[in-house]
Amino acid sequence: MDAKTLLMAQEIFRLSHHHIQFPFCLMSVNVTRIAIQALREECLSRECNRQQKVIAVVNSFYAATFLRLAHVWRTQQKTISDSGFVLKDLEALAKKSPRRLLKTLESYLARASKGQASLLAQKYPGPQAPRASDLTFTGVCDLQPHSSEGAGLI
Repeated sequence: MDAKTLLMAQEIFRLSHHHIQFPFCLMSVNVTRIAIQALREECLSRECNRQQKVIAVVNSFYAATFLRLAHVWRTQQKTISDSGFVLKDLEALAKKSPRRLLKTLESYLARASKGQASLLAQKYPGPQAPRASDLTFTGVCDLQPHSSEGAGLI
């Protein structure tokens, strides 16, 4: 993950910590489903052929879809009760206009690299979520096993 994408991930993760925001894990599973279905239904074929890459296109498409979800959620002040409708609309957009989503991601990353305001920058009243500088991401390989007596694999 490059620095620009990391900033976006931190911003989306911070959004998920707000008291009325979406459950990050559940939404990421749904965005993964949308990305896989778009690939299976050949909605990404044109872009994969253009770039001569599949994994990179699917990764960018996933990020673009998640960015769109976060943007809609934040700007339209959605709550968990709206999630079904938001995901349905997101899936339709993702399958109909994948290139549009990818262009939005490119635009967001270009602006983020210049330090300009992001698509998610909008204040909510109420308790503030943690700042991006307070968030860290740990990969599974970075975790250290806990050493305690009697603990082990069976």
